[in-house]
Amino acid sequence: MTDWIRKPEEFEYIVEPDVFHDLFGHVPLLFNPVIADYIQRYGQGGLKAEELGAGEMLARLYWYTIEFGLIREPEGLRAYGAGILSSSGELKHSVQSPEPQRLPLELARTMRTRYKIDTYQQTYFVIDSFEQLFELTAPDFTHLYDQLRALPEFGADSKPLAARTA
Repeated sequence: MTDWIRKPEEFEYIVEPDVFHDLFGHVPLLFNPVIADYIQRYGQGGLKAEELGAGEMLARLYWYTIEFGLIREPEGLRAYGAGILSSSGELKHSVQSPEPQRLPLELARTMRTRYKIDTYQQTYFVIDSFEQLFELTAPDFTHLYDQLRALPEFGADSKPLAARTA
């Protein structure tokens, strides 16, 4: 956990997480048992991903869910990611602005989409429920990593990039 808090002029957006981000973004989510189980399962897969050279792919899933995830509810689109919830500017941008792409969360697409850390996101991935998020998660994505290596990545703006040669 971080041990510093942002300055007033950094309230709308800040690159580096602070106490506000952790306490108001991450901690409330951990009280939801499905999210807590999701994060545990995600963590179990982290070591395996690093062994397979797939840490970046798995990091993208975390970024677009736990940090910058959106959920569709009967009342409309809502933010649940800590990066969004701790940024008043990003919150408005993510759910109200016509600018960003909002795509259904799909593992292969999400794990191939790059992200930005210094500006509002240009792409968000949307779930229908936390249960859906949990069901998509496995502690071992070995078979998926192998498939994804042969496919092109997407930029943070959702435009396809040239195929990788790895």
